Amino acid sequence: MIYYLNGIAEDILDDAIIINVNGIGYMVRSSTKTLSNIHKNKDIKLYTNMIVNEKDIQLIGFLSSQDLEMFNMLTSVSGVGTKAALNIQASLTNSEIIMAVLTGDAGILAKAQGVGKKIASRITLELESKLKNHKIFESTISPQQNLNLGQASSVKQEAIDALLTLGYNKAEAIRAVMEVTLENMNTEQIIRTALKKLSKT
Repeated sequence: MIYYLNGIAEDILDDAIIINVNGIGYMVRSSTKTLSNIHKNKDIKLYTNMIVNEKDIQLIGFLSSQDLEMFNMLTSVSGVGTKAALNIQASLTNSEIIMAVLTGDAGILAKAQGVGKKIASRITLELESKLKNHKIFESTISPQQNLNLGQASSVKQEAIDALLTLGYNKAEAIRAVMEVTLENMNTEQIIRTALKKLSKT
């Protein structure tokens, strides 16, 4: 098992990178988002997962261990292969993926290329309990965001319901309310502040 590779980015392809490690060139597949942050002929460290099947052996790599953990979580879902997981990670941040799962917003996941509603719904169902108890949740979601989504106070819930009425989806509404400083704020103040945040996104 190769946990990471440390070497020089010798070439960057459409869906992979060639990393030179002490004269040996490893082809490592990754998301387009990861590849866009890699610079040719520069030193890099890639956290990797080796996938072995009957037809091929592939290395999948990311610049952070959190991205690798998220990839492993996504591919643990039945029906989610390497390509689908990488496409999700190319279009969403880890925080956005977690929020989509915890709020049951399969629509956001389904926006990724090649990910249908059926697979997106399966991801939200199978990963909800896993993510809540996984270290990636604590390392990705800030303490301010880390509230119990199922037990939001009445003030927070009223603000979320109001944003839903205004046409925002569930994930957007919850994320915006979670990012608001709630101390001594009433529902109207939370809604106004959340709307300002949403207008900037």
